[in-house]
Amino acid sequence: MSNVIRSAAESSSKLVERYLPDAFLFAIILTGVAYALAIVYVTPAEGAGVVGHAQNLLIDGWYGGFWNLLSFGMQMTLILMTGYALAQTRYVDALLTRLARIPNSERGAAAMVPVVAAAASFVHWGLGLVVGALFARKIAAEVRTIDFPIVVAGAYAGFVVWHGGLAGSIPLLLNTDGNFLIEAGVLSSTFGTGGTIFTLANLVLVVTVGFLFLPALFALMYPKSDAKKTPIDPEELDAAADGGSTASATLGADTTLATRIEHSTVVAVSIGLAGLVAVGLYFVEGVANGTMPWNNLNLNIVNFAFLFLGLTLHGTPKAYVESIIEAVENVWGIILQFPFYAGIMGIMAYAPGESVSLATQIAQGMVAVSPEGALPVIAFLTAGLVNFFVPSGGGEWAVIGETLVTAAKASGTSIPRVAMAAAWGDAWTNMIQPFWAIPLLSISGLSVRDIMGYCVMVLLGTGVLVAVGISVLPM
Repeated sequence: MSNVIRSAAESSSKLVERYLPDAFLFAIILTGVAYALAIVYVTPAEGAGVVGHAQNLLIDGWYGGFWNLLSFGMQMTLILMTGYALAQTRYVDALLTRLARIPNSERGAAAMVPVVAAAASFVHWGLGLVVGALFARKIAAEVRTIDFPIVVAGAYAGFVVWHGGLAGSIPLLLNTDGNFLIEAGVLSSTFGTGGTIFTLANLVLVVTVGFLFLPALFALMYPKSDAKKTPIDPEELDAAADGGSTASATLGADTTLATRIEHSTVVAVSIGLAGLVAVGLYFVEGVANGTMPWNNLNLNIVNFAFLFLGLTLHGTPKAYVESIIEAVENVWGIILQFPFYAGIMGIMAYAPGESVSLATQIAQGMVAVSPEGALPVIAFLTAGLVNFFVPSGGGEWAVIGETLVTAAKASGTSIPRVAMAAAWGDAWTNMIQPFWAIPLLSISGLSVRDIMGYCVMVLLGTGVLVAVGISVLPM
């Protein structure tokens, strides 16, 4: 079995290395594909000819959507920077080091990375991306001869469980009063997380995929021959091996007041603790208002907590600033590529007048060919397909959610089951859609071609597991 899986992984990696473009070029190609499809299939605005339709799609669709991820892009930039800085503290660094020393073999280490990433992703998808990437580097620092691409692929693979986790966009939107489906009259009430995230079907899928299948798969895919391994360059690990930022200075009698403040533990710890108290009060207030802490998790509170916890643990403002400066080098991919994906999303959602958007047409077409009783699988596949063009769980649900819920009501299928099928479908094709790999690749220093061959194997295995599980497991 090991030889078969490894051979398949090698073949997949070779194909990806030969034909998959760079992540930025992938976004450009996807833009062209989405634009061409919208030109053909989206009905033009009234009175607009072919040229007018192309112009409107370019301006209202592509340019109109190009900057819609600025807020989200900044949130992702901050979670990467604050998470990186937090991991550079000696306390978190020591914890990651202890975890990285648990495996007693390279194969065991490769199997452990997706488990850690999946556990973090279940809590919050942003946390999973940062923890997975940093833990992969820590494993490489402890086991210098390990094959680094497969370790980083494992870190990304753990992300596949995120939409079944505590911060899943679709189940949380269904649990939100006045959500867009209620406003449209498609739903009359919300669905609590007890009927989505915390169902037996979803929890079994999370455990099976994240904690059983992924470690087994990466253990089987790990190369036996040293000649087929690609260890990380030791020079790239020097900073990580230092145990975090240690900015300090011996302050003499002639040290200026400004320098003393920069190196003041009192200043860092005081503002840091104030921020952490605010985090605690945020969740306490939510519980008092009837919202459980996991339903109050979002990028803003995660970033806020990371920032002030990192500042507290670094001990001085100067140490924290130096760590953030180091982290800045890892965010260029987000800054460059997120606007292009926002533009693609704008094209997919473009629908002038009474026309139907391209994303909605895809969902309607998939539902139309759905065999009786197969709607959950169709929802899973539909979300997976649309995710290539709209790689945002909430954004995708906004364009396909009404179609899927309407189909569920018409066929008598459980709405929560269909919604969770779509949630897993959205996460599923992330394994071959480099959008969410951008932050992780920035930290690891690898390209999408280095890891995506292994992720194809994850895609194939999880596709079968989820399609079967979401159809037959009790909810």
